[in-house]
Amino acid sequence: MSSNKKTWISVVIASVIVIGILAVSAVGGTAYFIYRHVHTQQVPIEHADRQFGEARARFAGQQPLIEMRKGDEPFLHREVIPKDLPATKLDTLRVLAYDTRANKLVNVSIPMWLLRMAPTNHFSFMKDNGIDFDSDKVHLTLDDLERRGPGLLLDQADRRGSQVLVWTE
Repeated sequence: MSSNKKTWISVVIASVIVIGILAVSAVGGTAYFIYRHVHTQQVPIEHADRQFGEARARFAGQQPLIEMRKGDEPFLHREVIPKDLPATKLDTLRVLAYDTRANKLVNVSIPMWLLRMAPTNHFSFMKDNGIDFDSDKVHLTLDDLERRGPGLLLDQADRRGSQVLVWTE
């Protein structure tokens, strides 16, 4: 076998090994991210109500930026977004959700740097939990959130008792 052919075989083998290591790293990194930022637990409704009460206490008297109206149509309270103030650097988007049918409490913490890296400035969340919020419907961007600063984004309960609370820090 020629020296040139051995070199190409070595390059191909090394490439496959590098690609394999990158794939394992991506899967491991994703699993670690989910482990660190998404916490799910089975809890009775009383425990969930207590956690929601504690979270809501921080926003006493504050109107949510997004209100879900009849027919689950989102309405954005633009009057709480200052037009001329400089943007505040936000750290985290937090979601606290409780599904009464499954007695499942989900606590999600999404770093804002990750949202800023997204290919679009609009965002949606919770679609797989029966809650379909799409920021394109209300034309809400990350810039809007940063101009508003830390605060309550959404406080919603449905007729079955499931609850969702979303805020920025």
